Amino acid sequence: MNTFIKGLITEAGELTFPQDASIDESNCLLDRDGTRRRRLAVELETSNVNSTFTLNNTFVFTTGKWKNAAGVAGLEFLVVQDGTTLRFYNTSSEPYSGNQESFSVNLNSFNFAGSVGPGLAKVQMDTVNGSLVVTSEAIEPFYIEYDADANTISTTQISPRVRDFEWLGDTTTYTSDKSSPNTNRKYDTANSGWSGTKGSAALATYLAANDDKYPPLTHPWYSGKDADGDFDAAEWDKVFTGSTLTGNGSFILDFFSKNRSSASGIAGITTENENSRFKAVASFSGRIFYAGLTGSKSTGKILFSKYLDNITESDRCYQQNDPTSEEISDLLDSDGGVISIPEASNILKLHVFGSSIFVFAENGVWQIVGVDGVFKATEYSISQVSQIGLNNAQSFVSVEGVPMWWSKHGIHTLSFDQVSGRAQEQNLSIGTIQTFFEAIDGNARQQCSAVYDETNKRVHWFYPNNNESVVSKKNKVLTLDITLQAFYPWTVTDSATNPDYILGAEYFPGFGSDFTTNDVITLTGDDVITSGGDDVVVSTLTELSQADANIVLMVYDGATGNLTMGLFSGTDFLDWGDANYSSYAEAGYDFMGDLILKKNAPYVQVYLRPTETGFSGSDALGYTPVRESSLLVSSYWDFRTNTSSSPQQAYRLKYTPVVNESSLGTWDYPEKVVTTRLKMRGHGRSMRLRFESEQGKDFVLLGFGILNAVNTRF
Repeated sequence: MNTFIKGLITEAGELTFPQDASIDESNCLLDRDGTRRRRLAVELETSNVNSTFTLNNTFVFTTGKWKNAAGVAGLEFLVVQDGTTLRFYNTSSEPYSGNQESFSVNLNSFNFAGSVGPGLAKVQMDTVNGSLVVTSEAIEPFYIEYDADANTISTTQISPRVRDFEWLGDTTTYTSDKSSPNTNRKYDTANSGWSGTKGSAALATYLAANDDKYPPLTHPWYSGKDADGDFDAAEWDKVFTGSTLTGNGSFILDFFSKNRSSASGIAGITTENENSRFKAVASFSGRIFYAGLTGSKSTGKILFSKYLDNITESDRCYQQNDPTSEEISDLLDSDGGVISIPEASNILKLHVFGSSIFVFAENGVWQIVGVDGVFKATEYSISQVSQIGLNNAQSFVSVEGVPMWWSKHGIHTLSFDQVSGRAQEQNLSIGTIQTFFEAIDGNARQQCSAVYDETNKRVHWFYPNNNESVVSKKNKVLTLDITLQAFYPWTVTDSATNPDYILGAEYFPGFGSDFTTNDVITLTGDDVITSGGDDVVVSTLTELSQADANIVLMVYDGATGNLTMGLFSGTDFLDWGDANYSSYAEAGYDFMGDLILKKNAPYVQVYLRPTETGFSGSDALGYTPVRESSLLVSSYWDFRTNTSSSPQQAYRLKYTPVVNESSLGTWDYPEKVVTTRLKMRGHGRSMRLRFESEQGKDFVLLGFGILNAVNTRF
């Protein structure tokens, strides 16, 4: 018995092709029981609604999720980036396209000088304490808060602040006095603690005692106190620390615009501006992590906030205590800070799994983990787990925490040692569909976007066809069934009359929360109104479970330019209602136990499950099966590229189904499996079979067997 449970395999030779795999296929669905069926057609949602906005095809399009908005369990928004605008949809009920919220965010409000333009860079987002943090390389980072009572949102820009641990001057000279210090030397001195009330007083005392010469930066000013606790230049000179520099970092600066003159009061220091912004953001260990800068000084830097008591603290990426302080200079576990990975080039994604946060760059993957599994500003380690990086952030997908991504070399994941917990890269395509993957051109890979179906345990990668003129059109789908570890591809057929196309997809769990508005009334049933005559209303949180879990398609309405939504749900098997597509699977080369002798296969036995759900029609017009099955089988002998036999119908009912006029939704057939024996023509040393759909009809293929015989003439 043969099945297709292993999915598509392109990495096997003609003589080594594994059983239960397909050598070629398209538009089939692989169920975890090993059965093959037709994928359902692309169609718009029932009672779909067009958006109130028109999409701009010259701008980027992407989607994300805002989970537990305002801290309300189950309240989830689909976030749609329409170029320079973020739109929001409640995901609680169908039709999803009808749940567009009235509020939006104009990304132009967060533009900055030197930006490529907010409409040309895809955002990334993550939920933190009910708020949504949004970043992209083209905007200032910001967070969104949702007011459930008013059904409104508010935005706040995040301007990360860090301690200045840089030296502006030539540190090789800082172990000796400077008689005529320049601006950089003055700043470095002040940033080393010779500032503030006590530090400035100590500096003044030192300058007076040393003919205005600046102190060496080998030890802090408070190491020169006398018996009364006052700074004494002579006592300070007695301390010998060699050529070691003292600590710095007294000043806290805006990370993107380091205005050192303003912080120190020392005029003439050029403000250092960062010309890039964060591509990636993630919430981890009660903090926000930011990464993805492209500036030469900052490309490998990752900022992390302090442990958040409130979202307003999301900008505090620094040590709370002054590291140059005499009293309390300790770095706290809860502090924010900056992590530097100099080897990381172009960080594209941050991902949290377990007690680690993983950094995905173009040239590799790094793991940041706290000691004993707890991240602290005082204790963490960094290790590179792979030299295979991420090609496109949208191709990344989290499979119940486990990352999967597309690189330039294939499809990858991380596996974890059960004892040490260390991660290592694993190539999922190299032994399965590497040839298929390499046939996808570079432009198509860059446009790939991924979504994980939590219900069916499948990853879907949506991408355009090679040489597709509309780069935002996703008419190809590559699916990985996690349970079976099997790949299979789909192609969405364009309609000749309907210009709609798929922009991307998101997983909708089919349940959620929403707010309903009700009038407030008196005990006698009268409306309660304000002094101004307005109705008094109250918003009530409602738990909803009104839809099936689904992969929901983001659809560009070609006629209007609006956004709407669709599903793989059409049982007419016509994409967009009129575009026929073929569902087929070709088995591998079957030598039937012998490589030398020729054989004939007089019979192929095919096992199919009925798909009919009843009948439509009447006595006068006749009855037609609903969701009728059909499967055509043809054979290829030896290594021919053309068939050796005409397609034969494999779905042959032995009994005539009985029509129950009072219950047309019933398919009354005595067998659960339709078994058909086909006589095949031809002979050769090997044979492969092609199973293909018939227009407008379904099929569920359980498997097949071959009854062969050696041809004694050979």
